Amino acid sequence: MLIWIPVLLFVVGFIALFIELFVPAAGLIGGAGIVCMIVGTVLGYRDYGTTVGTLFLTGTLIGTPAMIVIGLKVFPKTFVGKKLILSFSQQRETGFTSYTSERYEGLEGEEGEALTMLRPSGMATVNGHKYSVVTSGELIEKGTRVRVVRVEGSRVVVRRIKSQNDDTPSW
Repeated sequence: MLIWIPVLLFVVGFIALFIELFVPAAGLIGGAGIVCMIVGTVLGYRDYGTTVGTLFLTGTLIGTPAMIVIGLKVFPKTFVGKKLILSFSQQRETGFTSYTSERYEGLEGEEGEALTMLRPSGMATVNGHKYSVVTSGELIEKGTRVRVVRVEGSRVVVRRIKSQNDDTPSW
């Protein structure tokens, strides 16, 4: 067999991996390229011995990750990459807001009442609004007064408010 056949398969494999960066083909072109590189490597081993086969294998093992790294750098600048990747950040100053960030703003330290048994999660009303809340592991009965101790994103952590005649431990 002529030496140009494994070399051609190897080069076609790299070209196919490169084309995969620009053409949305669900990995089919890149997969075909990898198969071409593997077949070229096998033919190099079979027909020309371990030296040529090892050169092809080394090229495959170094070239494929290099092509992937190059692809990750080049892809955001391609036509398809520009359509798939968000190119700006959504800042509050430019008019973007999160419903949850506004909804939970200023809740820390507020008091409310457990609507359901909190074991450790459930529902509570705080300032007339209903929230999904969690405790720090304690069981809180329905109707018990609670205080918001922490707000972590949309996670509202509450603790029982001890009354004068309440001898239940508060953790």
